[in-house]
Amino acid sequence: MVRIVVKISILMLLVFAWSGLSSAAEQNANSNSCNTSETDAAGLNGDLSVDIHALHNFIDTAARILNEEKFVELDCLAGHARSAKQRLPGGLWKIHLLYQGLRQPVPYPVHATQEDWGDLLQRLQRWVKARPESITARVALALAYLDYAHDARGSGYASTVSESGWKLFEQRTAEAKRILKEASALATKCPEWYVAMQMVSVNQGWSVTEARALFEEANKFEPEYYTYARDLAYYLLPKWSGEAGDTEKFVQKIADRIGGDKGDVLYFQVAAADYVICGCDGNPHLSWDRIKRGFETSEKHYGVSMQNLNRIAYLASYFGERDPIYADKILTRIGEQWDEETWGSKEDFEKIKKWVSAVAPIAAQARVIEATAEANEQTTEGARYKAVFEKTYRELLQQCVRSDGDSVTQWEGKFKTLTNLGAKGTVEEIRIQSMGPVVTCLAKKLHAFQQENSTPFPPPPQAQYWIELHLDWAEFAPVPAK
Repeated sequence: MVRIVVKISILMLLVFAWSGLSSAAEQNANSNSCNTSETDAAGLNGDLSVDIHALHNFIDTAARILNEEKFVELDCLAGHARSAKQRLPGGLWKIHLLYQGLRQPVPYPVHATQEDWGDLLQRLQRWVKARPESITARVALALAYLDYAHDARGSGYASTVSESGWKLFEQRTAEAKRILKEASALATKCPEWYVAMQMVSVNQGWSVTEARALFEEANKFEPEYYTYARDLAYYLLPKWSGEAGDTEKFVQKIADRIGGDKGDVLYFQVAAADYVICGCDGNPHLSWDRIKRGFETSEKHYGVSMQNLNRIAYLASYFGERDPIYADKILTRIGEQWDEETWGSKEDFEKIKKWVSAVAPIAAQARVIEATAEANEQTTEGARYKAVFEKTYRELLQQCVRSDGDSVTQWEGKFKTLTNLGAKGTVEEIRIQSMGPVVTCLAKKLHAFQQENSTPFPPPPQAQYWIELHLDWAEFAPVPAK
């Protein structure tokens, strides 16, 4: 019996060592050891697994503790979070969330005035002066200066920033870098120091080589601090400093380097950052299957997080080919715990729920058809038939390119088609996952075959035969006349 107990105890220790997850009781104990008031403890120990507002309550509570200048308490809370590598439900690093509160001049979504920024910076400077050995105070001050730099720049395109705006942006970034250099001499080190320095690298336009070197140094310090990978993935996007495909290669490489479940979790956490995949043009082409796998692994090891649920639902609804079946499942779990930063507004959230509920059953049916088509293709006879079918299908598509492709300016992107054939090669049903004049022409041709009960294709191996094609528009682009 003693051996069994010892084995179970060791197993439990290994599980907690993997996750670093703090239970509510542990969080309360840490808060109490820092002489945190009941009000502050309640704000810091909300349940992120059921309450989406717990996240902002934590951030706002940290900001309030700073406003009250409880510097000793803040250093204590940060010290516990840092040394124990505490994670919150969903795997969120507690120390990272704490800094979110220490760097914000006003609660989200209020817009800060210059007076608000001045008050925050002065308060952080008093903390540095009162506790000169505090790494937390200096990193928070640097982060505040970096956010203040972006306040001067604004959120518009570079061409819209005034000369004075750029000057303030550069000055405030330089001050943040000076503070970080000063903080690097302290005995205590902090993983968020590298996050702040990565922000400096972006603001100052460091070369990709320099940015990668900084990431490697940060990753060596704390390999599972996923914000490092998020920030470099963002910097490697073509709209900033990288080339097409750089972000995708980097995320895969770093996730594979970590390997296993932890690598998949990191892959998801990078994709979940709203500044990496934003639902706008230029999103990186990351693996949706690995994103889902990383999300599910994160839940298994770190527990449920309403923030993660909202992010994966958003990705399922907007990213890549979109996955309404998965989105429907996750949105059901979210219920009314929608995240404003993810969806924008309640109205937008309700619109996507309505779209998902309408499309998910259709998508589920399509998935069954795709599985049937894949099974057909696995047979020797099915593979041979597909080659013959595809040749005819491509010829029909090429006819439409010649007749209706003049108005098409971009021949790019991949698409799928599904065709159901009768016993003699008649067209029974068609599905084409693309749009445009060429597709309209092709659909008309196939529908005409269906109405005429003609046989444009040879008899398939069996009746009601589904066949799927994966096509690339680049292969059909007209060759310019010389």
